[in-house]
Amino acid sequence: MTSTKKSKQSPPIPDTADLQPFSWLDKDLRSDPAAQFIAFALDMSQGIHKCLSALHANTLLQEHGDPDCPPLLNAFDTDVMFRWSLASTGTMAEKAQACVDYLNALQARQRKA
Repeated sequence: MTSTKKSKQSPPIPDTADLQPFSWLDKDLRSDPAAQFIAFALDMSQGIHKCLSALHANTLLQEHGDPDCPPLLNAFDTDVMFRWSLASTGTMAEKAQACVDYLNALQARQRKA
């Protein structure tokens, strides 16, 4: 009886992770501040749209008053969605203002050069 001993080796560690964070942007654009803001605005506006759509549908169900189809959102859920939407628009406005300030400063520096 001959025994063969197999050595256990770990697979090589890859240089990059197999799963990368999701991005709307091509890898070459991910470091571009303007492209980052556009991708951020896309994500936020889609989330706000979903919240407002759900809130609108809930309001219609409340107004209709059909006992077979009650509203899906309670007062707490509605408040959370409104506050998230408000906070999101505020954040988008702050980021947009920062982009405008950056672009204006860049333009001013180019004029001086």
